[in-house]
Amino acid sequence: MKEWRLLDTGHMTAAQNMAMDDTLLELKGELKTPDTIRFLQFSPPSVLVGFHQAVNEEIRESYCLENGIDINRRITGGGAIFFDENQIGWEVICDKDFFNMEIPNQRLFKALCEPVVNAIGYMGLKAAFRPRNDIEINGRKISGTGGTEADRAFFFQGTMLVDFDVDTMLKALKIPVEKLKAKEINSVKERVTCLNWELGHTPASEEIKRAIVRGFEESLDIKLVPSGLTKEEEGLFRQKLAYYSSTEWIERVKPKVSGKEVLQAANKVENGLVRFTIAVDRARNRIQDIYITGDFLSFPSRALYDLESALRGQPFSRDELFNIVDNFFSEGRITIPGINPDQFFKPLEIAIEKAAIGSEYGIPLEVCNQISVTNGSFKDVIAAEPTVLLLPYCAKSLTCPLRYKKSCRQCGACSIGEAWGLGWKRKMDVRSVNSFEDLLSELDRIRILKEKAFIGCCCQPFFTKHVHDFEKAGIPGILLNIDNTTCYDLDQAKEAYKGEFKSQTHVNITLLETVLNVVDEYKARGAA
Repeated sequence: MKEWRLLDTGHMTAAQNMAMDDTLLELKGELKTPDTIRFLQFSPPSVLVGFHQAVNEEIRESYCLENGIDINRRITGGGAIFFDENQIGWEVICDKDFFNMEIPNQRLFKALCEPVVNAIGYMGLKAAFRPRNDIEINGRKISGTGGTEADRAFFFQGTMLVDFDVDTMLKALKIPVEKLKAKEINSVKERVTCLNWELGHTPASEEIKRAIVRGFEESLDIKLVPSGLTKEEEGLFRQKLAYYSSTEWIERVKPKVSGKEVLQAANKVENGLVRFTIAVDRARNRIQDIYITGDFLSFPSRALYDLESALRGQPFSRDELFNIVDNFFSEGRITIPGINPDQFFKPLEIAIEKAAIGSEYGIPLEVCNQISVTNGSFKDVIAAEPTVLLLPYCAKSLTCPLRYKKSCRQCGACSIGEAWGLGWKRKMDVRSVNSFEDLLSELDRIRILKEKAFIGCCCQPFFTKHVHDFEKAGIPGILLNIDNTTCYDLDQAKEAYKGEFKSQTHVNITLLETVLNVVDEYKARGAA
């Protein structure tokens, strides 16, 4: 039985914990330190973005600053998390030879989660591994994990939710559309849980740690021996601390590029969200700058930056860019568990389509960013001459007696009336969509009536989440982003799906009219 070090560093600041992570990984990668299980905790409370995420996209910075919550960045991928003083983190830093593999995969994730699954079992609860890298109890997440590697070492970490401060988490994080939506604690409990909720009390930290130690010892057939840092680790940690406290580290991912024409597109797949932000030199039709962000895990740690570097300066052409991405995957230069090259490339393909819209129809890129297309290209949908216009009920006035009805009196009290008039003027079939189920019914009706295409108005987060539902319907369509605070911004998507959203959005009339004018011009050319 091999001996490993058990290292408990207690409560530390976010910067100290991140510097410690990098120290342990670097020296283990050089095989200078023992295989280690580390326990970590945070004080003050902290929010941590994943290695590939942008702080301004994931964190409510003003709230964190006002409430003494540290902001930092993990050395591992994945999504943003809130880590208060109650939670217990656990880490595995070991020689790759121990698991006889070079690149982490689903089998490794499961093997490294099993000890904690068993630990939860020792405390009287039944937990299970949930691909790609979570631990759950009755379908509710109790531990999220992530990992990276360097030289000869794997680094894997997870969080044990002990007593969950839901309200603060929701205020501190910009909860991504693809994940948690609701403000209310009961809604959060449908997705997330903690030891306190499951046991009815909060176990002592030492009890939890003993269970985790037992889990790792029995699952990995090792003996954990408590010990401290080596002198080399202490020295390197002190050297690294300033960097992990710096803006350079915390803000190293900045996808918003000022003074450039920027395109953004995202793709949500089962194993993560991939978002591309691209600054385009339109005169040369080349990528001026590019940032790839999201909640996925990638290996090796520098691979994503190497890929961004390879894409910068390249012609903004699908085939050339896809070849670069595909070669990175096929040559093993980047590995993203659960995401294949086609899924990864999809946002870039969407961005290329948006740029093509701007070039062909003279529409500014910032406007093209508000346009999404399903079941065909923008040009295909325009050529099909859309005959149906779908408008969201949430843009109707809150006092309108027809807010939850299919019709509109065009009274002028909201943007729906003006949008309705634009459609009627063009003899389109205009209908209000009152819920997610109603949308599916409308798409089915369009298909049955053999209408060739439609134009719809909805927020982009909704389209990103339900792109596969639109594709499944098989109807070519153009989706235009709506204005104002949406149900996703207010964490009320569930209410909106049921047709119970209590706030008002606005149809982007200028955007709608721009696209309808393109349809008019196409028809006029055909008539001529």
